[in-house]
Amino acid sequence: MKKGRIQQGCGKPNSAVPHKNNFMIIIHLKGVNTISQSIYDQMINLLDLLLLTCPCCKHIGTVSHAYYDRDVKEHEEFRLVVLRVKCKFCGKTHAILPDTLVPYSSITLRDTVTIVLSDCIESIKELLMDNINLDLEDVRRVRRNFRLYWKERLLSFDVTIDNSISRKCIELFHRQFMQIHCTICGSYDQIHI
Repeated sequence: MKKGRIQQGCGKPNSAVPHKNNFMIIIHLKGVNTISQSIYDQMINLLDLLLLTCPCCKHIGTVSHAYYDRDVKEHEEFRLVVLRVKCKFCGKTHAILPDTLVPYSSITLRDTVTIVLSDCIESIKELLMDNINLDLEDVRRVRRNFRLYWKERLLSFDVTIDNSISRKCIELFHRQFMQIHCTICGSYDQIHI
């Protein structure tokens, strides 16, 4: 970093500096609002990795590179094995995630939206009873992050929280809704599973 130049913090969604130069490819799943290993595997099997566009250099062409595990809190907590691809042009690696997940969060997008939109304690209690892997600390963290990083941003761009929130946030902010870490997301059109 050059002297006198201020680098924006990567924890904020409006930051322009990517966290460790990580990039993700978000796949929009039509009509799917949950995730399991079998759904993820179907999604990956339907993708032609050679046709994916690198979110970093914008060239077409990736190859399978590696896998990593991440925890997901659905009705049962489980480990999802996630594929990383490597760009054949620039060599950067990218995780491939469905739009039902928020990068760097174990809480699904569906539950995150429910928490953000809940306006009474009864809806929170119902969510916690439906998903026993969530707790009050998860709810507090999601609500706090929404208030700190996303509420004003969505209001300033007149974005409503609905079924297309994932696509809107990636188009406008280059991040999944409620993604806090500064990684740039590219998206790939809808896949029917």
